[in-house]
Amino acid sequence: MYENVAARIPEEIVRDIDYVAEEEKTDKSKVIRELLSNAVKEKLLGLALEKYSKRQVSLGRAAEQAKIPLADFMVKAAERSIPMNYSVDSLEKDFEAALKAK
Repeated sequence: MYENVAARIPEEIVRDIDYVAEEEKTDKSKVIRELLSNAVKEKLLGLALEKYSKRQVSLGRAAEQAKIPLADFMVKAAERSIPMNYSVDSLEKDFEAALKAK
């Protein structure tokens, strides 16, 4: 489902959107939707990484907030040199749970 949203955009950005639409041989609406979608994904990831780095949320919760798989979130955190908030106690509990699941 789509919803109309109005926003004032600087002329320079409108020209860039027009250029991209022309280059990709598509319409401006599609370009804007794709750009906005990518920007929102990046913003969600940035917010989740910030909360995780400040220990405001757990690793799993941060991945959920970023709307990406846990493994992908861990890679993104590592790429930004954000240390894992993962204790030896948590590791032992995870191993125990994994062994019980077998």
